[in-house]
Amino acid sequence: MNWYKIGQLLSVFIGGMTGGAGRYEVGKWLGSSHSLLATTSVNLIGCYLLVFTIYGLDLHVDLPEWLILGLGTGIVGSFTTFSTFGVQFVQTATTHLAIAILYLTVNLVGGFFMAMLGFGTAHVIDWRQKI
Repeated sequence: MNWYKIGQLLSVFIGGMTGGAGRYEVGKWLGSSHSLLATTSVNLIGCYLLVFTIYGLDLHVDLPEWLILGLGTGIVGSFTTFSTFGVQFVQTATTHLAIAILYLTVNLVGGFFMAMLGFGTAHVIDWRQKI
């Protein structure tokens, strides 16, 4: 039995449960887990968190690989929701094309902006040495 692989899988599994529950709670807090606002919010937050996790924590804090997998692939991966984004875009485009284009633009451009913000935040933090 390869315990290293099992540890990685458990990390992603537990992180996925955590991120999925977080996604559900954000949706409830914003009124509906299937609303355009909820999907956009979790996608933008997820873009920031994933890049911050990779460039901030992974490059500057000596964390084990299983923990980075659990945080990035597990928590952030299940927190964000590209499949819902795709379905909502198509559904909205059939009735309100202008809103669908705005939704697409905010998610894509906003996602890139949030990723750059996460990258910038990771570099602004005064990391003296790898911890």
